[in-house]
Amino acid sequence: MSFQAAIITMVYNESYFLPLWCGYYGRQLGMENLYVIDHSSTDHSTTDLPCNRMRIPRSCFDDAQRAQMISKLHESLLSFFDVVIYVDCDEFLVARPDKFPSLRSYLEQRRDHPVIRAVGIDVFQERMTMPPVDPSLPLLAQRSFGIITPWESKPLVSSLPVTWSPGFHECSRASYLDQDLWLFHMKNMDLEVSLTRLALTRSLNWSEISLQSGQGQHQRCSDEELKDKFRQLINNKTDTDLASLPIGDFLTQAKASRLSKIPDTFKIF
Repeated sequence: MSFQAAIITMVYNESYFLPLWCGYYGRQLGMENLYVIDHSSTDHSTTDLPCNRMRIPRSCFDDAQRAQMISKLHESLLSFFDVVIYVDCDEFLVARPDKFPSLRSYLEQRRDHPVIRAVGIDVFQERMTMPPVDPSLPLLAQRSFGIITPWESKPLVSSLPVTWSPGFHECSRASYLDQDLWLFHMKNMDLEVSLTRLALTRSLNWSEISLQSGQGQHQRCSDEELKDKFRQLINNKTDTDLASLPIGDFLTQAKASRLSKIPDTFKIF
C-alpha cells in the first residue's frame, strides 16, 4: 500500500487563513487528506470546503480540551495513515525546497523519525507600514523576515500516538528536531490581519481553567501591546540569514532570535 499522510487543523471564523491553508496543504498532501475541525464557525468560512470537515458544538475556548480532543483524533487517523500532522490554520510546514519537491516527499523520506519537531519561524512584516499581502502570490516573497522561536518549534508530525500539551508546544514522546523542516507561523505577517484576529480572540469566551492558568494570554492583549511588539522587533532587525544562525542553540536555550531574513529557498511558498 502506498504511503499515506493526513493533516488536521481546528478553526473558528478563519476566513483569511483557512483558504490559504486548504490551498497549500491540498497541493502538498491531497485535498482528500485534509481534516478541518470546525468549532461552529459563524462567518461561512467552512461552508463548501474542498476537504473533510467535522463540525463540533461551540463551547468556551479551552486549549487543554482542544489538545486532548486532537490527540485522540490523531491516534484514530493513524489507523489509516502512516503519519498524521496537526497545525493551526495560520501555520505552514515547509520542507526545504532545495532538498525536497514536496512536503509529502519529505514525510516519506523521514519515516525513521516517528515524532518530528520543526524549526519554528514567526513571520513579521519588516516595517510598520507595508502594502497588504496579496494571498494569490507567494507569501514569503512579500514578507521575508521572521524570528526563530522555541514556542513555534512544535512536535507536530507523528507516526505514533501522542498526547499534546495545551498549545501543542510539547507532547508525550521524545521528538527529533529536523532543520530541514520549517514551520512558518503567518499570523503576524500583516499587522492589520493580526489586529483583526486579535479582536476576535479577545471577544471569545475563555474557560475558567484557561483564564486562571494564563493560557492564551498573548491572544487577549491590547492592540497597543501588539503594536509595541512589532516596533521592538523591527527596531532590532538584522539582515542576517536565519539559516546561518545556531538554530539548535536558540531552541535548546528557549531563546528567540532577532528579526532576520528568511532564506531565499523558502520564498516559493
